[in-house]
Amino acid sequence: MKIKNTIFAGLFAMALLSGASILAVNTGAQGPISASPRRSAAIVLQCRNYGGQQDVSKNPDIINSSKKTFAAGKTLYWSSSDGDSGSVVLDHSLAPGGKVGVNGKAGQSYTCKAWTTP
Repeated sequence: MKIKNTIFAGLFAMALLSGASILAVNTGAQGPISASPRRSAAIVLQCRNYGGQQDVSKNPDIINSSKKTFAAGKTLYWSSSDGDSGSVVLDHSLAPGGKVGVNGKAGQSYTCKAWTTP
C-alpha cells in the first residue's frame, strides 16, 4: 500500500510540474507562438481549356479573374487534371480580365487550375 501511495504521489507531482511548465511557456507573449513564418494564400485565377483534341500540346489560357493588375515579371502557375503543370513569367502587365496563353504536353480531355502568389 505504501508503494502504491508513493507511486501515485510521484505521478501526481510530475503531472503538476509538467502542467505548470506548459502554462509558463507562453507567459507574457503577445500572440500565438509559431515555428515557421506564415505563408500567404495563393491568388486563384481562372484557367480555361477550350476543349478539343490537342495532339501537339495543351494550350489553355490563364485569365486574370482578380481585381488587380499583375505587373510584368510576375509568375503565374497552372496545373492540369492529367498531371501536367507549368508557369509563365509575364512579359507585360496583365489587367483584370486579361489572359495569357500557356502550353503543356499533348493531352486529350483535362481541366486546369491557375494561381499566383501575392
